[in-house]
Amino acid sequence: MATKTSNQDIKEYYNKNQILYDVFYSKGTDGLHYGFWEKNTRDHPESLRNTTRFVAKCLKVNQNDKVLDAGCGIGGSSIYLAKKYGANVVGITLSDIQLKIARKKALKFGLQNKVRFLIQDFTKTSFDDGHFSKIFGVESICHAEKKIDFLNEAHRLLKKGGMITIADGFQTRSNLSDKENKIYQKWLKGWAVPNLATVDGFHNDLKKAGFRKIKYYDKFNEIKKTRDRIYRLGIFGYPLTWVLSKIGIFSKNMHDNTLSMLCQKKVFSDVNNIATYGVFIAEK
Repeated sequence: MATKTSNQDIKEYYNKNQILYDVFYSKGTDGLHYGFWEKNTRDHPESLRNTTRFVAKCLKVNQNDKVLDAGCGIGGSSIYLAKKYGANVVGITLSDIQLKIARKKALKFGLQNKVRFLIQDFTKTSFDDGHFSKIFGVESICHAEKKIDFLNEAHRLLKKGGMITIADGFQTRSNLSDKENKIYQKWLKGWAVPNLATVDGFHNDLKKAGFRKIKYYDKFNEIKKTRDRIYRLGIFGYPLTWVLSKIGIFSKNMHDNTLSMLCQKKVFSDVNNIATYGVFIAEK
């Protein structure tokens, strides 16, 4: 089951809510994603960096790579790969607000010759066939209504032997009760996500698109602390965004985002969970 979500909806979601991410969630890390709480992880910023490090490790990034960050947000992961490994990276987003922030950060770190940020739809880009050696998406491919559309485009863009890594949420079951489905749909709508692929469905789509050597890592246990932190932020933010949206200071979009922060704990639940969090790796 899917909610109706357009590119304009996604753009507006990030344009409206980026300030909330900056102030309450990702300050000092440039990460908008769930953090991986690995052994000895000290705090939230480190957990966010762990996710990026894990993706980089999966991709085996090096200085000779041309990398596409499909759904780059404010550019944190792109900048990390350029700084840490010397890779050439292109980050694409639908949000002009995120684009402006990402380009400013690239200038700040003197990486404007290593990292480029552009407005593009990752299901139909302007790049030539085989332009990239590595492609990744961190909690961005969920925004595609049909995940196969992205995977077909990614396969076209990759050189032979190139690698792809996707870190995202995946639906675990379809037999939802009316109550569960209501929560699930509220969560999807508030974060401008049309649907989640299942683990098996995404694996099959990778094969259909022509990818091979497919591996999957379930990271549900590693994101639990982030899930709980987002929930606590939601408890704090819900009444505030409700009031501010009613008097016109915040948009309804921003209040719906806060509602999703509450719903996501029941979606990524410890009991009868609707979704899990995982990382796919594959090769062309």
